[in-house]
Amino acid sequence: MTINHLVLIGGGHTNVLLLRKWLMFPKLMPEIPISIISRDYHLVYSAMFPSVISNSISLEESLIDISSMARGAKVTFIKGEVKDIDFNLKKILLNNRASIDYSNLILNYGSETKISREFENLVKSKIAFPIKPFLRSYEFIKEEDFNDKEEELPFVIVGSGLAAIEVAYALRKRWKNRPLKLFCYPKKINKKILISLRDSNIGLTEDLNYDYGRILLCTGNTSPSWIQKKYLELDSTGRIITNQYLKLKNFSGIFATGDCASIHSAKRPASGIFAVKTLNTLANNLKKDIEGRFLKKWYPQRFGLQIVNTFPKTKPLAFGIYHDFVIGPSFLIWALKNKIDLDFIKKFRRADLIMHNRRKDNSIKDCRGCAAKISQKVLNKSLINANLKSFATFPEDSVEIYNNGKDIILQSVDGFPALLSDPWLNAKITTLHACSDLWACGAKLSTAQALISLPKVDKNFQNYLFSQCLKGIKSTVEDLGGRLIGGHTFESRSLVKKPYSLGIEISLTVQGFMRKGAKPWQKSGMKEGDILLMSRPLGVGIFFASQMQNINLKISSFEIMKNLIKSQQYLIDQIYLFEDQFGESLVNAATDVTGFGFLGHLKEMIESSNLSRKKNNLEPIKVLLDLLAFKAYPGVPELIKKKIQSSLYESNKEIIDPVLKENANKRIFSFAKENSIDNKTLREIISLLIDPQTCGPLLISCNPKYETVLEDNWYKVGEVLKGS
Repeated sequence: MTINHLVLIGGGHTNVLLLRKWLMFPKLMPEIPISIISRDYHLVYSAMFPSVISNSISLEESLIDISSMARGAKVTFIKGEVKDIDFNLKKILLNNRASIDYSNLILNYGSETKISREFENLVKSKIAFPIKPFLRSYEFIKEEDFNDKEEELPFVIVGSGLAAIEVAYALRKRWKNRPLKLFCYPKKINKKILISLRDSNIGLTEDLNYDYGRILLCTGNTSPSWIQKKYLELDSTGRIITNQYLKLKNFSGIFATGDCASIHSAKRPASGIFAVKTLNTLANNLKKDIEGRFLKKWYPQRFGLQIVNTFPKTKPLAFGIYHDFVIGPSFLIWALKNKIDLDFIKKFRRADLIMHNRRKDNSIKDCRGCAAKISQKVLNKSLINANLKSFATFPEDSVEIYNNGKDIILQSVDGFPALLSDPWLNAKITTLHACSDLWACGAKLSTAQALISLPKVDKNFQNYLFSQCLKGIKSTVEDLGGRLIGGHTFESRSLVKKPYSLGIEISLTVQGFMRKGAKPWQKSGMKEGDILLMSRPLGVGIFFASQMQNINLKISSFEIMKNLIKSQQYLIDQIYLFEDQFGESLVNAATDVTGFGFLGHLKEMIESSNLSRKKNNLEPIKVLLDLLAFKAYPGVPELIKKKIQSSLYESNKEIIDPVLKENANKRIFSFAKENSIDNKTLREIISLLIDPQTCGPLLISCNPKYETVLEDNWYKVGEVLKGS
């Protein structure tokens, strides 16, 4: 199969700059599907990392959001770590997911810290730690903050290069008291810098024959082990040798830049300077190569100015190094570095990065995933108009399709337009979201069928997209103990837009079984005296709305994506275990919190419970919520303060507002200590509670005696009271 698919390997500086270039100048983009594979959602701007270590700036100030840049440039973002590349079959093998087919490659995966044999065992025992990847080494450094004491064993930085020296200066500013040692070859270091290091109370050593604490390795760069096993021409440091067109010699359609590459006729040390310098040549040559046109050679400058921040206690100073010349330390050199760094990072913060494409495409404002549901008001009105009122008054997450008195099988259907541009990951998330309807009824997945709409694109690329979707669905279903038993596909007639993977729509019909003797949990079973327990935080819709506005939230990205790809089926197993232990049912009513937000789905539970109670001549119930008990994903409260909201927010608010306007005593839900919460805070919490959730929490109503039993995976948000 010959597929047209350009893949950028790595979230290095050159690739991120290339994304920005395409975003600002779309005509420079090759006219084929493009994806970027990155181990992390964010790139740490390496020039600012020492400032992060020194506590001069926050980590967030040094980050570039790769996924947001890809989204703005209409490029598919795939979070993954490359395990291998088969250059002959043109396949990229990733850890724990389906492989990726390509026709053209850009290799810009950066480099790893070179670990010599004398440090291998120390790294394994976690006494020594490499400086790269930066995000991991920063966690290592933060763990050592507790040991900032004069009597502590020395912290050792290994390396004679400028990177090691600047990190040593940064650590001295971070830690005022702890002994610091730079393990280096002093003969390789300029005398001015040696004197400055000693003046900064940074000891120099040429051996480690003494007691020391922890070690940070800044020992140069090397390529990942998988690239070293290939039949590629590498230099002495393991970098891929390219020609002056920035292309590999032995394989067609492959470019390599940045720390991972070296030009055979003009070898230069690894430096971020060249990432910027090669950009225009790379962008033009890439497009020309795909179109079959002649390429242009790149001639790197022989030397570049390097600046080392010394992080003194008082006035900021820095050394300037150009070839063998060392200037400073000087405030003016520091000011130059500071301006260069701030100007660079601002390129990825400006609003025009997202506005560039919005002018012609208003649909970018529309949220995806479960936030693409039609409003609850439209849904219920349509059901009533179609003589299906029972679906509106007694909505259930799953329905019985088989019951022989012993075995019960439930079925549900769910789906949405692609939430993410990564087709494999999107299929996985959609599958888990659909299964949530079964879990909300106490059932476990048994089988699934998929309905997949694909964009009208080149047939080979359509085949690739379809295969990625099927692999994502199949692997997820099988991980849950189920089987994918069939499905249907059709080709969309909507206008095709980049990235083409966002033109995918997936729906799944899922079937699940109840365990022997168990009855399905329903929304309508709430009892007076019950407590409400929830399994996850809220804020998914707000987070994805912020992503459209290029807002950088590293912590949110990690926590939300971790939950989006995590099954909640284990919660059903745990409840069944407790039921066996106590000899009775734990759950009286349940639902999953998805598109209509927490309050929208709670409203369904209360209203259907009250209709059921009325039929059985029971008094109505209402719910008292503890507004301060709700958990939000990290960073979401700050987003709410900035008025970030999903496109389904207003529709959800329209349903909830009439309830909130009623007298507090007459509402079907009210808030504990409502009068003690100021109006601004109340509005912000309500915004969280009506936010649409993809793969949202399960919500159960149960006897309060089980609160302690379930507290490891659930948290209490309210209680069920007698209604008025």
